[in-house]
Amino acid sequence: MGARCTFVFKQSEDLAVALYSHWGENEMFRDLAMALQHAAVRKGDTEYYTRMAISYLMQDSILEETGFGIYACNPDRMEWMDHPILIDLTDNTITHDGIHDGKFVKWEIDNFINYNLPDPVAVGAGIPTAEVGVTSR
Repeated sequence: MGARCTFVFKQSEDLAVALYSHWGENEMFRDLAMALQHAAVRKGDTEYYTRMAISYLMQDSILEETGFGIYACNPDRMEWMDHPILIDLTDNTITHDGIHDGKFVKWEIDNFINYNLPDPVAVGAGIPTAEVGVTSR
């Protein structure tokens, strides 16, 4: 089974790094927002930004045999991927398929982060929220 999704970090017009997550779909927007906020200190340096975001997403299972896969891909060929989210570092946008309605949605990266981050008031007040990391089950 699983709850699959694919985070696609577009580096140039024909090159991207994809992170496949077997269990990440349920919290993928929140987890990606947190990962991109973590990587923001290296915005403009696509290699480090991508590495920091991927490391954040995988942090709870970095040494596990299963759960994630990383591969190079063409960002124009994502039709076969499970719920792809395109993080386009060439124009600082995020595009995804809307998950349930199938309509494509495009965000500025900063707007995506601000919209999908956990509410800091709820976290600070001790209100239960989902755990950090796409490996939460």
